[in-house]
Amino acid sequence: MLITGLLLTQTVAAQQWQAESADKQIAVMELFVSEGCGLCPAAERWVEHLPEQGFTEEEVIVLSFHVDYLDDKKGWVDRFAKPRFTERQRQMARLNLYQTVFTPEIFISGEVVHNWREHGTEVIEFINSFDAEADIALQVSKTNEQLDIDSSVTVMGEDNLGNSQLYLALIEDNIISEIHGGDNIGAVFNHQNLVRRWLGPFELNADGKTAKIQTTLPLDPEWKLHDMTLVAVVQNLDNAYVLQGLSLPLKEK
Repeated sequence: MLITGLLLTQTVAAQQWQAESADKQIAVMELFVSEGCGLCPAAERWVEHLPEQGFTEEEVIVLSFHVDYLDDKKGWVDRFAKPRFTERQRQMARLNLYQTVFTPEIFISGEVVHNWREHGTEVIEFINSFDAEADIALQVSKTNEQLDIDSSVTVMGEDNLGNSQLYLALIEDNIISEIHGGDNIGAVFNHQNLVRRWLGPFELNADGKTAKIQTTLPLDPEWKLHDMTLVAVVQNLDNAYVLQGLSLPLKEK
């Protein structure tokens, strides 16, 4: 019985994760793409090469959203696309005072970056130079094929109080996808940072006090948990500015 109890304790411990955000801001990059879009692979390659330029998860968090509005135009249905991801792009466009969306499109910490090849890395470095305007803590446990998520958020700054909310994203790396139609016919993609679920917005305290948020997220059997990361994003929905991000890899310990 003692040996069984120790093994059970070790198993439970291996399925728990936690993280706290840093003092400096981490840039949160939202990349909107579609498997049927011929221009998207170039943007995805640019993002994948960021680590070669010295940018790690301590400087930038990448969320790759697959949108669905090209599914009936390009001759290829993107199985990773969801209407909710399309709505997120439209929300970001509205916050940036734009009426149209397109692929690929990149937002960094809430601001659209049109010429990401020339200025993307400069924007990341600029964001990293500021102190964070929110503190985030995450605690996650896996039980019965679901994630139990405890989030703790404190928002700083008068302009942010009352306007800021929390989003949670579950992303996955190393997803192989063969393309049999559309602009990228014949290509084989290895998707990284692919958003599987997008949760929120969750209300935060308007007085700046720490908000405690609990939620659960069912796990799909086809997901590879060891390739997944939970991401928290605190954003001012009045001006689009992302106050802070936090990523928590869900790897076995």
